[in-house]
Amino acid sequence: MSLSSWEWGHLAQGRAPTDSNLSSGASAFRRSILSSNALLLSFLVVLAVLPYLNTLRNQFVYDDMTQVVNNPYLQNFHHLKEIFTTPVWSFLGGDYPRNYYRPLMSLGYLLCYQFFGPIPRVFHLVNVLLNALVVLVLFLVTWRMFDDRLLAFVAAGLFAVHPIHSESVAWIAAVTDIQLTLFLLLTFWFFLGLSKWHGRKLIFSYFFMTASFALALLAKEPAVTLPALATLYEHACREDRQATSIQIKLSRYGPLWLLALAYLAFRIHYVGGLAGRSQFPTMGPDVAFFSALELAGQYVWKLFWPATLCAFYAFPLSTSPFDPRVISGALALMVLALLVALCWKRARLVSFGLIFFFFNLAPVLYAPWMAANIFTERYLYLPSVGFCWALGWLGAKSWRAVTNYQAGNAPARFWGPQVSRALVAVSAVAVAALCTLRIIRRNRDWHDNETLYKATIATQPGAYIMHLNLAGIYLDRDDLDDAERELLVADKLAPDYPIILNNLALLNMKRQRYDEALGYLIRSLLKDSKQPQPHLYLAQIYQQTGQTAYAEKEYRTAIGLSPLNVGAHVAFGDFCFDQGRLPEAEKEYQESLRAAKTARGYWGVGLVCWREGRYAEAERAFQQAEALEPHSGRAHIMLGLLYADTKRNREAMQELQTGLKSEPENPQALEALRKLQNH
Repeated sequence: MSLSSWEWGHLAQGRAPTDSNLSSGASAFRRSILSSNALLLSFLVVLAVLPYLNTLRNQFVYDDMTQVVNNPYLQNFHHLKEIFTTPVWSFLGGDYPRNYYRPLMSLGYLLCYQFFGPIPRVFHLVNVLLNALVVLVLFLVTWRMFDDRLLAFVAAGLFAVHPIHSESVAWIAAVTDIQLTLFLLLTFWFFLGLSKWHGRKLIFSYFFMTASFALALLAKEPAVTLPALATLYEHACREDRQATSIQIKLSRYGPLWLLALAYLAFRIHYVGGLAGRSQFPTMGPDVAFFSALELAGQYVWKLFWPATLCAFYAFPLSTSPFDPRVISGALALMVLALLVALCWKRARLVSFGLIFFFFNLAPVLYAPWMAANIFTERYLYLPSVGFCWALGWLGAKSWRAVTNYQAGNAPARFWGPQVSRALVAVSAVAVAALCTLRIIRRNRDWHDNETLYKATIATQPGAYIMHLNLAGIYLDRDDLDDAERELLVADKLAPDYPIILNNLALLNMKRQRYDEALGYLIRSLLKDSKQPQPHLYLAQIYQQTGQTAYAEKEYRTAIGLSPLNVGAHVAFGDFCFDQGRLPEAEKEYQESLRAAKTARGYWGVGLVCWREGRYAEAERAFQQAEALEPHSGRAHIMLGLLYADTKRNREAMQELQTGLKSEPENPQALEALRKLQNH
């Protein structure tokens, strides 16, 4: 069927012509609309997924290690209460960050872990798919709000390829921003539909709106901004606002306010509020205000020019109103306010989009609420929705300006309307391609810890957390000189930071400089006495120096501060084992296994059982360790030694030979194999 220019115009707007204006081909026309909608949605999915496919090769990095790999709450479904009533890192014990409450994130991790295990590819795939869902929901919300399919497509497409979102998608631990945006937009979609439905459909809309908003709140606390935005939209932007009574308006956004208040009461009761202790206790209100202006300018600039992206920005706090960064931020906010005022009469929904941007950015502009990384890219994931609405409106308006030639009112151009359309289309494709390439390149930084830390330091040499984390990698490898270099840089950038002091202590412990290590640990405890790690290191120092009574006291202190600390239980189990206190040693190993199933815990249980002559139990424990680490030679060697001790020589030789492939220099295995071969 051939469509008229009038019909194509309605198709571009996303509205079907009425039956009175259509010929007998109306049904075919509707089918063409449905087909074109499916095509647009498919194209958006490709835009959202394609740039992030290379993240599926990335590993667990940065906070992923704590929140996924070493998280005892994910070992089984026994910790659901803790997931919903305590902050994310409560299992660490000590003075953990109390404002980091993300139950939806932990619940998602739990499900992935239980169904698939700690496989990074699965967790990355979840992020990619959730991001694609956000893009699709954004398209639907924008279409419903603006009643303009072209505008919705441009806005969603821009969101899909904007490089500022790469951190949120490429980093597993940043899934909270994706979850928040997904359920907040879904809530707003149902809210927008309240004026369209009646009867049962209206009841379902209310139910799904409140359920989705509850999930948004459980994803991240910035969702509390939505009731205010919904109220503004209802009274100032909705088309039927003049004909709608106050009671009906209140009934539309009232449930959101009630749910937000209930959430706040819950947070205060169980978690202690929305914000934890300030990272900057001496910061005055003037510095907080100037820094907020600086942050606003930096966020706006990063949104428009995401050329340099980094996992940790060294953000200097502003102390003067004459700081150029403060002035730039103030100007950015003034321009934003001016645009809101200018668009209020002609394009009110664009003004609403700009207000949406500011409302969702405002909570992260107050530095005392923030963690060490005051400025970070993932905080723009949700606010950028408003930015995409504004640019989507501008893009759709520009496209129609160069394609509206059927009516003969386009301005004369020597190259003609076809060339104008081609130029606009080619420009859009070029921008999308450049953004996609930037995302793909950025995703590589998140491949593994060492790559991430080095890439960040190259961009931000003052990122002390990255120097500290890189030092941790070197310490694990026993590259002590490299570790010391990074730790000294970190200590210079952040003097007396407890974790840096703890790692300096560990460095000196590895060098057997126990007096220097003690000095660092005392300084660390003076800064924060509720950390379990320095007590654990103190216990190991006392154990190495023969002060067993002090060592046991420190082990028990570390476990008391962090009851689910696997390393503390295993270390204390080793301590008891060395002293011949086998029942106590087994108890500690079993406690470690209750917190998390680890090969080290099973090795400990196996050794105790072996020593006590419980050979079947020892064999079972070593086999469980082998199942957890099939490529490690240690479990095979343990089994081989056990079989040799119980005269199962053929099995012993097989296990020892398998273990020596991974640990060819293991002296116990070599000696046992030699005896078996000479037998």
